[in-house]
Amino acid sequence: MGTLSLRIVTPTGAFGPYEVDSIRLTASDGSYGIRPGHTKALLALGAGPVAGLRAGQAVVQGACGPGFATVEDDRVTAVVEAFGETT
Repeated sequence: MGTLSLRIVTPTGAFGPYEVDSIRLTASDGSYGIRPGHTKALLALGAGPVAGLRAGQAVVQGACGPGFATVEDDRVTAVVEAFGETT
């Protein structure tokens, strides 16, 4: 399998893109895991943790405010109110 490209966009700027093996996002109805080959999706995000992993290690980790994420062609773009990176 390949990798995913993760980009996080806020009103004050953008983070990434990060090349990762998997992504964990906090959606409004629970936590979602995304891997390469994921079906096209539009997710409503709630406030909570976000993480992008490569080889089991965090490439990016933090918390984001509410917003939405699109998943298409192994690209994930999260548009959120705020993002605080912890790695």
